[in-house]
Amino acid sequence: MHPSPPPVRRTVLARPLALLTSPALRADQEAALFSLKCLVAAVLGLYVSLWIGLTRPFWVIGTVYLVSQPMSGATLSRGLFRLLGTLGGAAATVLLVPRFANEPLVLSVVLAAWMGLCLYLAMLDRTPRAYAFLLAGYTTSLIGFPSVMAPEAVFSVAVMRVQEISLGILAATLVHALLLPRPVSRRVKVRVAAILADAERWTHDMRAGATEAVLAEDRAKVAVDLLELHTLAVHLRFDSAYGVTQAEVLRALHDRMLDVLVLSSGVEDAMAALRAPARGCPAARGSAHDTADVEEAAGVDSWQALLSAGLAADLAGLDVAHRDCRLLEHQLGRDDPHWRRQVPARLAGEARGHVLYRDHRLALRSALGAFIGIVLSCVVWIATGWSDGATAVSIIGTACVLFGTTEAPAGHVMRYLAGSAIGVAVGLVYGLAILPGMSGFVGLAVALAPALLLSGAFLARPAFTLAALGVVLTFPLVAGLGATNAWDFVAAVTSSVALLVGVGVALCSMLLFQTLNTHRSRRRLQAALRHDVARRMRGGVSDVAGWTSRMVDRLGLLAPRLRGQPGAGQCLRAGFAALRAADVVAELRCLGSRSDAPTIRRCHAALIDAVIDHCQRDTLQRHAPDTHLLDCLDRARGAVLAGDEPERTRLLLLLAALRRDVLAPLIAHGD
Repeated sequence: MHPSPPPVRRTVLARPLALLTSPALRADQEAALFSLKCLVAAVLGLYVSLWIGLTRPFWVIGTVYLVSQPMSGATLSRGLFRLLGTLGGAAATVLLVPRFANEPLVLSVVLAAWMGLCLYLAMLDRTPRAYAFLLAGYTTSLIGFPSVMAPEAVFSVAVMRVQEISLGILAATLVHALLLPRPVSRRVKVRVAAILADAERWTHDMRAGATEAVLAEDRAKVAVDLLELHTLAVHLRFDSAYGVTQAEVLRALHDRMLDVLVLSSGVEDAMAALRAPARGCPAARGSAHDTADVEEAAGVDSWQALLSAGLAADLAGLDVAHRDCRLLEHQLGRDDPHWRRQVPARLAGEARGHVLYRDHRLALRSALGAFIGIVLSCVVWIATGWSDGATAVSIIGTACVLFGTTEAPAGHVMRYLAGSAIGVAVGLVYGLAILPGMSGFVGLAVALAPALLLSGAFLARPAFTLAALGVVLTFPLVAGLGATNAWDFVAAVTSSVALLVGVGVALCSMLLFQTLNTHRSRRRLQAALRHDVARRMRGGVSDVAGWTSRMVDRLGLLAPRLRGQPGAGQCLRAGFAALRAADVVAELRCLGSRSDAPTIRRCHAALIDAVIDHCQRDTLQRHAPDTHLLDCLDRARGAVLAGDEPERTRLLLLLAALRRDVLAPLIAHGD
C-alpha cells in the first residue's frame, strides 16, 4: 500500500496562519490601534477646544501625541507629570518675564538659568517623573521668549497654554483608558516572566560550562531589565487599584534578583578558579605560597577546598533565590494586598527596591551646556533684531532641554529635525490646498485624519518616534489650525524657516556643549565604580542594599557603552567581582575587629589596606597578579588557622571568597 498523502488543507493554510500570528503582524496591529486611539483623542480635544473658543488648538493635538503611550497607566502618569510641569513652567514665566522685560539680556540669562535648573533636576531623577521637570523647563521657553515683545500678555498666554494642555491630557487619558485599554500590569507580568526565564537559562548554561564573557553580558542585560521594571513600577500606581501592591512586590523581586546576580557571578568565578589550575592559568601561580597550597591540596583548609565549600553554599543560595523570585512572580499575578502573609519571612520585610545612580557632574555639565547655548542664541537674536527670532529661540530652548537628558543627543535631534521638515511641507500643503476648503468640523477631522493616523502609527515604533513627533507637532502649527480658515502664507513660511533654523542651531549647540563621547562616559562610570567600592571597603556605607542596587545600576549603564569593545564581557565580570569583594571586605572588617588575637587583627588590617589600594590604583580589567595582596591573603589565612577563633570557618570562607574575587579579572583574561 502507498502511504496516504499529507493533508492539503494544513499545507495551504500553514503559511497564512503563521503570518497572522507572527510578532511583526501583532506589532503592526498594536501600532494601528494606538494610532486610532490617538486620532480619536486628538479629534475629541480639538472639538472641545474649538467649541469653547480657545485660539491655539494645535497645542491640544501636540499634547495628545506627546502624552499618549501604548499603556493606559503610562498615559495617565505622563499626563499628570506634564500638567504639573506645565503649571510650574507657566508660573515661573509669569513671575520672570514682566520683572525683567526691560532688560532683554538679563531676561535671557534668567530664563536660560531656569531651564538649565529644570534639565539638571530631570537628569538626576532618571524616572518618568523627570518629564515634569522637562516640561517646567521648555514651557518657559515656549511661552517666555515669544512674550518678550508683549510682556503684558504673558499671563493670558500662560493661562491659555495651561488650558490647552489640560484639555489634551484629559482627552488622551480618557480615550486610552476607555477604548481597548492596555494595562501596565500586563506588560510588567510579561517582562518579569521573561527576565526570570533568562536568569534561569543562564544559570543552567553556567552550570553546563558556558563562556564566561557571554554570561557577564547576560547578567548586565538583566541589570538593564531591572531598570525597565523600575520605570514601569512608577506607572503601575496609575494603572489599577492593585498598582501599589504590585509595585511593592516588584521592589521585593528586585532585591531578590540582585541576590541572583551577585550569587551567580560568584558561582561563575568560583567555577573558573577551580578549573584554572588544570588549564595552567597564571592566576593560580600568582602567589609566592603556591607551593604550600599544592602540598596541602588534600587538606580541608586549602584554598581549593575552601573555594569548593563556598561554591556549594553559593549554589544552594542561588537555587533558593531563583525559587523566591518565582514565588514573588506568583504573588504579582494574584494582586493580593496581603501578599506578605503568603511568602517566607525573608521576603516579607520592607524591600529597598531600585536605587538609581545619579551623576551630579554630568547633569551639571548638560545643564550648563543648555544654558550657554540658549544665552548665545538670545544674544544673536537681540543683536540682529530678527523679527521671528523669538520663535527660533523658543525652539532652541525646547530642544536643548527636551533632548539634553542624553549624553549624545545629536542623533535624536537629527531625527526630530527630519520630522519637522516633513511637518513643514505637510503643513504648507494643508494651509494652501486643504484647510481653506473645509466648512465644518467633520470635514476638518476627515482632512486631518490621514496625517494624524500615519504619524500615530510611526509614533508607536521606537525607531521613528522622534521623527513622527516632529511631524505631528509641526504641521498643525504651520497649517494655521484654528477657529477660522484665515491663513497667511508669508507668515507660515517665515515661521517655518524660524522653526527649522531653531532646530538646526539647537543641534549645533548640543554638539558643542551637551555631547559626551562614549569613551569618556565609560571612564566616568568605571571611576565611579572604583570609588564606591573603596568607600564600602572603608566602612563608609550604611545602606548596604541601596549601595548594591546603585552598583548594579551602574553596571547596567556601563554595558551598552562597552558593546563592541574588546574584553567587554571580562570588564563586566570584573565589575561584579569588585562588588562582591567590597561586601566581603566589609564583613571581614567587622569580624576582624571582634577578634581577640592581635595577629589576626594586624593581618586583617594589612589585608584590607592592600585590597583598598588594589581597587584604587587598578582598573577593572587586570592582566597581572597583585603579589602583595595575595601574600596578605596567605598571611591572614595562616593567622586564622593558627588561632582558635569562634568564627574560624566563616573567616576562612570569606578569605577564600576574597581571593576568588581579586583573581577573577586575571582568570577571565587567562580564559
